[in-house]
Amino acid sequence: MVFEWLCREGEAVARTSMAIPPTKQQWEATLQQRREEWLQMLGLWPLPERTPLEATVTGTLDRDDYVVEKLHFQSVTGAYVPGNIYRPAEVAEPLPAVLYLCGHTKGKVNVPYQANPRWFGQHGYVALVLDPIQLGESQGFHHGTYSEGRWDWMSRGYTPAGTEVWNAMRALDYLTTRDDVDAERFGVTGLSGGGAMSWFLGAADERVKCIVPVCQTGTVEQVICDRAIDGHCDCTFWVNYYRWCTADVGALIAPRPLLVAAGTDDMLWRPYAFREAVHRIHRVYENLGVPDNCQLVEDLAPHGYTPKLRKAIFSWFDKHLKNSEEPVTDDITDYVEPEENLLVFGGKLPENDRMQRIDEIIGQPAAAPEVKNATQWQQHQQDTIARLKALTFRQIPEHYSPQVRQARIDGATGGGAVYSYQYDTADGVTCWARLTLPEGREDAVSTLVCAMGEARSSYGGGGTDRGPRAGQSRNRSAGHRSHPDRGGAEVDGQARLPASRLHATRAADA
Repeated sequence: MVFEWLCREGEAVARTSMAIPPTKQQWEATLQQRREEWLQMLGLWPLPERTPLEATVTGTLDRDDYVVEKLHFQSVTGAYVPGNIYRPAEVAEPLPAVLYLCGHTKGKVNVPYQANPRWFGQHGYVALVLDPIQLGESQGFHHGTYSEGRWDWMSRGYTPAGTEVWNAMRALDYLTTRDDVDAERFGVTGLSGGGAMSWFLGAADERVKCIVPVCQTGTVEQVICDRAIDGHCDCTFWVNYYRWCTADVGALIAPRPLLVAAGTDDMLWRPYAFREAVHRIHRVYENLGVPDNCQLVEDLAPHGYTPKLRKAIFSWFDKHLKNSEEPVTDDITDYVEPEENLLVFGGKLPENDRMQRIDEIIGQPAAAPEVKNATQWQQHQQDTIARLKALTFRQIPEHYSPQVRQARIDGATGGGAVYSYQYDTADGVTCWARLTLPEGREDAVSTLVCAMGEARSSYGGGGTDRGPRAGQSRNRSAGHRSHPDRGGAEVDGQARLPASRLHATRAADA
């Protein structure tokens, strides 16, 4: 029931995304608005303050024709972003720079995430590879709603995709300060989760002149209806206030060179979806007069690189950042640097790294209002409701009434009569609600509305959905913990529901 509704919504979003490509005039007139909308959906509007980077090189590795620099910077004060620079051993002039963003493995020490930046460093580029949050030496956290019940992230408009994009934007800030980098020739690429971040950064920051996402291209419809969403963490997705799909993101990258690399045997990102997405984006590029700047390269392969894909990627960067039409023939080398050699912090991570709570910094919870009387409180209410309707709840109809399908008396329990209602919400979800009214009531009574995460055990209001009994506590010393008896998590003393129950809860609350 809920899944069918989600599929219908996913289909509507994907199939209307850039269905009619904007004219050049329409594209130009809406560019700033669309950029702001995109940053809003990443939780980055307005942009955070650009605090001092405090960039530090902790060591170098001399490897004949290239050098590795081990460095870290702070994307916000006290929040560390570790990475490795690969550059030629000898640099005579400023070089194009490629930001390489990793997928969800061990980060920069993983074999492909060494080999690809190394290729750039050996072929006349400065390449910076970053650890994703929660992986490698980064102490961030991205498995929020995926496994930890952090639904407060959605409530606050926070997604770890925003943190990844902000880290990448600050990486560009750092590269701009280097004498060996030409800041007019930035590119970005990455595999898997790094492919998603390549899309996201390219749409967010116009300084990036060449974008190559690898194996992370599809549609909202595909990831929902094929249940591919089950295999991804939070940072693969944005908070979709404006019902965007991949074609909308690509239209924001246009007219800059965009090469989409994909494997047709990728289990999570299917050919029917990435081909349709690129087709729609290509029509935007056609209207902007640069159809050759948007291309798709695919190979018969699962989720990952192949020689064909890599050489196409390297040739694309050479063409658009070095003005070279020569196709690349040499692939990556087989050399693997020992992991410990690439560690920025030498095995001892910084204490009190604010990246551990970056969701409270970039996705800062709302502060208590400063009101002194009833008039100020009423004005605060009006302003807050207006803002929520304009953004967070913009897709919810202003006026609607649920359509009741059936109502029945279901007996009594604990001194009250029990009634059940089945109803359709305005957005097409069918829900059940159970109402318990006290015996002997003489008039209307106050009603407490709650969502039952475990309807099987809570039929009459019992089971593990009840709050703590007297003497029990939900306090925690730090972080958050899972509750095996609830299937959810406790965050800041509040019970959160697991992913499988979110949408039914949202509809029931409506």
